[in-house]
Amino acid sequence: MHGGMWIKMQYLDIPSIMRNVNQDIKGTIDQLKGLKGESFVIKVNRGRNRIETIEGVVESTYPAIFTVRAAGGELNTFSYNDILSKNILFFRKRQE
Repeated sequence: MHGGMWIKMQYLDIPSIMRNVNQDIKGTIDQLKGLKGESFVIKVNRGRNRIETIEGVVESTYPAIFTVRAAGGELNTFSYNDILSKNILFFRKRQE
């Protein structure tokens, strides 16, 4: 039944909604390398309406992942694909 609905949508010429990628993985890795050592507030979408806020520093960058050291000392590991899919958002800390 789901497949039939997909065919019907194509037949009616309804455009499908797809993610528009403005940047590639290499560009994302290069940008993150430039931010290494800077402090950020990071919002992480953990799924099922669970948004986690982490205040920390981009500690290391590797070919497939990067790490963020939180203010509390715990180490978080993320994929660059999380940035491209907008599951992770970086915000600069406000200067007080």
